[in-house]
Amino acid sequence: MIAVVTDSTADLGPLARAHGITVVPLTVSFGNEQHLDGVDLTDEQFYAKLLSNPHHPVTSQPKPAAFAQTFRGLLAGGADRILSLHLSSALSGTCNSAKIAADEVAGDRISVVDTRWVSAGLGMLALGAAQRAERGEDIDSISAAVRQDSAALELYAAIPTLTYLAKGGRIGQLSGLLGNVLKIVPIVTLADGVVKDYARVRTFRRAVDQVVDIVVSKVPGNGRARCAVMHSVAPELAADVAERLRAAIQPASIIVCCAGPTVGTHAGPGAVGVFFIP
Repeated sequence: MIAVVTDSTADLGPLARAHGITVVPLTVSFGNEQHLDGVDLTDEQFYAKLLSNPHHPVTSQPKPAAFAQTFRGLLAGGADRILSLHLSSALSGTCNSAKIAADEVAGDRISVVDTRWVSAGLGMLALGAAQRAERGEDIDSISAAVRQDSAALELYAAIPTLTYLAKGGRIGQLSGLLGNVLKIVPIVTLADGVVKDYARVRTFRRAVDQVVDIVVSKVPGNGRARCAVMHSVAPELAADVAERLRAAIQPASIIVCCAGPTVGTHAGPGAVGVFFIP
């Protein structure tokens, strides 16, 4: 049996349990107040605190001991091999913590992969790995498919305001935007594991329309694309985007996920984005 592990930035929610994916939580801190992502802090609670708490949240990676405990439990429970998939090492030290734990527990039975993605992008890779494991594929085949999917993945997201990116210290990676925090709506992408500026428009509605147009233009109408619509407590907007994509490209699969604290800290409420594998 091959067990699939990821971290809470995958934003899979109930989908993780449905596919037997083990999720190791990151820590979310508001000043001295600490929570485990998805364990004692729901997405709704997080965004409420984001709006009301005087302290801007900070996320921190799980310690190697948390991964070691998870790995040992899975191996003791019957797993022959473990595939541990994590968010971009350019954004967090989570993958490194998992690697330290894997070497400590059973380096020959645990494969740790820096997917270079985050949120629903990471979630899509973990889901794909779990589905392949359910079909009985071996770990080399699954790992190769994850890397192939990771290379093909794309993200385009519309963020209502740059305020939270500025507060979270990510604005420096989006060159030229700081002076326009309240004047433009950015469309961002992820390249080499780092958030980058893709386009700038004057209204959020136009930004959302452009995100949909970008995805449609990049996906051949063959019914094979896999998509994930990510939102930050904007379920109606995400449902609308998902429906528009279904009508335009007839994807083979599409999921809708709420962005947790790792993305929400920087995007703020109301954002929407689309991860897709053409």
